[in-house]
Amino acid sequence: MARRLVPLRFYYLASFAALGLHLPFFPRWLEARGIEGLSMGLVSATVPAMGLLGPPLFGLAADAFALHGALLHIACAGAFLAFAVIASASLLGHPLGLAALFLVCLVFAFFRSPMIMLADVATMDEVRGTSTSYARVRLIGSLGFLLAVLVAGRTLDPASPSALPVAVTVALFAALLASLAIPARAKAPPVPALAHARALLAAPDYRLFLVVAFLSQIAHACYDLCFSLHLRDRGVSDDRVGLAWAFGVVAEVALMAGSAPLFRRASTPRLIAAALLGASLRWAVIAFVPSFPVLLALQPLHALSFGLMWIACLAYTRERAPAGALATAQGLFSAVIAAGGVGGMLVWSTIYRRSGGTVTFALASLVAAVAFVTALIWSLRIADPPGIAAANAAKATGGAT
Repeated sequence: MARRLVPLRFYYLASFAALGLHLPFFPRWLEARGIEGLSMGLVSATVPAMGLLGPPLFGLAADAFALHGALLHIACAGAFLAFAVIASASLLGHPLGLAALFLVCLVFAFFRSPMIMLADVATMDEVRGTSTSYARVRLIGSLGFLLAVLVAGRTLDPASPSALPVAVTVALFAALLASLAIPARAKAPPVPALAHARALLAAPDYRLFLVVAFLSQIAHACYDLCFSLHLRDRGVSDDRVGLAWAFGVVAEVALMAGSAPLFRRASTPRLIAAALLGASLRWAVIAFVPSFPVLLALQPLHALSFGLMWIACLAYTRERAPAGALATAQGLFSAVIAAGGVGGMLVWSTIYRRSGGTVTFALASLVAAVAFVTALIWSLRIADPPGIAAANAAKATGGAT
């Protein structure tokens, strides 16, 4: 069993390294190409926009045909080839214009969007009934993100036309190679995925969960798009920007490694509410605290705003997914997350350009606060009876308690 998890660990390492290069530094690369404001928002929003389409389609197909690994191979190949176009054009001295870049990023985003979702489903399938947890496998991805952010912050110049695209392309190629070692077929048999999707969307508790996830991602998109720009505008150097991202990821890794006791003590809706409270406080601090050392010291709040939010949402999705339809359930969740990301990136990029980081992050804090209140009401309505939270710990982490 441990041997079967090795390709997944390598896959998480490489795919999140690509994300660690792309997410913090791609906005800076775009800005250096003269792509700012709404234009930057449109290009950046291709990733969450395709998340509306890619994960549900891939998820439904994965469950309907039991081909989780095979579809992951296709997704990795498509993402790699698309970003290779950007890298090749830059290396050849013929950088893509805005329209061409937007189209290539759209293709990249479509294939990139289900890559983590499909890997998560494969991992939870592999660790089911074992002492290994999903979170402990998934944290390898956070380490890959961390290493990429640290190295890129010190070595990559966002003003260089080719350095960042080439680095992202290399990481995506490594993820593709790792994915080829993951079995093409799922353990579970094919299921009527479309019927399961309709049943989930008809359930009031699942719909409320999706509303909470949507609001949360709108707020979090502000961090993804504007945090590096906000630090830059306060005079923070690239290597210190990378250090700030790294501090947050270290806290995320620590939380994932020790998350099981949290799920034994509280239901997943209550953990989601706690994560959103942490997110609201975090965005407020970024908005109003000018000191970089203070911001750096508070970066461990990333463990709540992203780490706890992510694993708690996946835990609830797993709890509510019909047997054999986890990819379908996660595809729906991913689509809603993507919708929030699209709206957030379009809104925050415009607000940031007009009003700066203080106003932008203050508004993000208010959105997260609304999500917190909604999640709190939801958690009180469906609170688990005594003893259920402990039973759910195994579902939450993908392994045995």
